[in-house]
Amino acid sequence: LFTFMPQKYKVFIESSYIFFSETDQNLPNWPFESPHSYEELVRTVQMRNFQVVSADPKLAMFSFFKEFKFVQTAGGLVQRGHEDAFLWMYRFEHLDLPKGKIEKGEGVLQAAIREIQEETGLTGQFDLREQLPNTYHVYAFKNRSVFKENHWFRFQFFGEAALNPQIEEGIEAVFWLSDQAWRGRLEQTYPGLRELLASAC
Repeated sequence: LFTFMPQKYKVFIESSYIFFSETDQNLPNWPFESPHSYEELVRTVQMRNFQVVSADPKLAMFSFFKEFKFVQTAGGLVQRGHEDAFLWMYRFEHLDLPKGKIEKGEGVLQAAIREIQEETGLTGQFDLREQLPNTYHVYAFKNRSVFKENHWFRFQFFGEAALNPQIEEGIEAVFWLSDQAWRGRLEQTYPGLRELLASAC
């Protein structure tokens, strides 16, 4: 038997979000036109949450952010072998997972592994455990409004565990945390990543 899973996408605007779904999520409906910029969106949202109900939520989401530059990234949660050790970094005053922009012609999984290697200095074997749900958020960068889709994976890593943070990407430190330790520090991560890890890992 096939189970029908309703489409739904949550796009974070700082700590607020807009929920695009086929069904009512008991949130206020978005009452305005689509935003032309991130700054306009932040002014309109004012720390509130909204919903957009549509028969095609993904199409509605991309139409809503049509004035934003669309960027795709890939990254993941990496476990060191069979140990209770998971790869994390500190970047832009947040606890974060390694991820980066998918290059033209590059597969999503390939991009995730490359970005993890580049940002952390890890070299060795990355075994895919599972693909996690995507996360979405918007922000402003160099006077551009950006709509970002993040692809996430879980990996087991086998190889030399020495770490070397990619300083030029704003990464201050890279380190291993136990499962209990990173779960206890989820408030230090970004809202979309926090929700993903709390629900899917």
